[in-house]
Amino acid sequence: MLLASGTSAPAQGALLSRDIADVVASPRSGAQLPLDISLSADESSAPLVRWLDSKPSVWVVADFTCRSLCSSVLRTMTDVLGKTGLVPGKDFNVRVLGLDPKDSAADAAAMKSAQIGTSGPIAEHTQMLRGTAADVARITSAFGFSSIYDPALDQYAHPAAIFTVTADGHVSHALSGLGLDPADLRLALVEAGEGRIGSAADQVRLLCYGFDPSHGVYNLAIGRALSIGGGVTIALLAGFLGFMFRRERRAP
Repeated sequence: MLLASGTSAPAQGALLSRDIADVVASPRSGAQLPLDISLSADESSAPLVRWLDSKPSVWVVADFTCRSLCSSVLRTMTDVLGKTGLVPGKDFNVRVLGLDPKDSAADAAAMKSAQIGTSGPIAEHTQMLRGTAADVARITSAFGFSSIYDPALDQYAHPAAIFTVTADGHVSHALSGLGLDPADLRLALVEAGEGRIGSAADQVRLLCYGFDPSHGVYNLAIGRALSIGGGVTIALLAGFLGFMFRRERRAP
């Protein structure tokens, strides 16, 4: 009701609207991931090209200790991938790149266990990857993925996006991490498997930032969007009730 009425307790984020205005995922068409950089999963380290494993892949850039939307994005992705009809390990792999270089292997494992699981085909073909700040920046640059660090919350404002990547490491599509449709994701992966590149207009602006777990509300752009949506819902409900009331009064 706080969101619906457009009022809420103040969230604790320090970033302002102008700070996050340019936070977006908008990859350049056919951008090449830096295949030479080294990434780690658990205790294993290998060049990025090895993690591609000669297959198309779904990539998510996530903060392994995120308290906002990253967990929802991973759960949504896992659920939708299971509905595409594609086979993990054969038709695609999943790679989750840690955005925060401070996050540990234990942080990565905890997020995977909680949001993707530890067994099953998708979990078996998902790698939680970590790298240095410089190497992560090179990958996110290829994804057209911008972020801003908020030291007050120790969180990143970043797009809630997923990407499909061809077997040779070219970015093919950017998709919203929450509004996923199985048919759209299947098509993106099939095209990535064929080496086809999506439109350069692919762009994701939904932000993973501003959810304050102590108050249970979103702030900044997300809060405003939810407030507007709640206001529309109330207006529609009021209109419906008014219509029913007038209809009842006119009834014999």
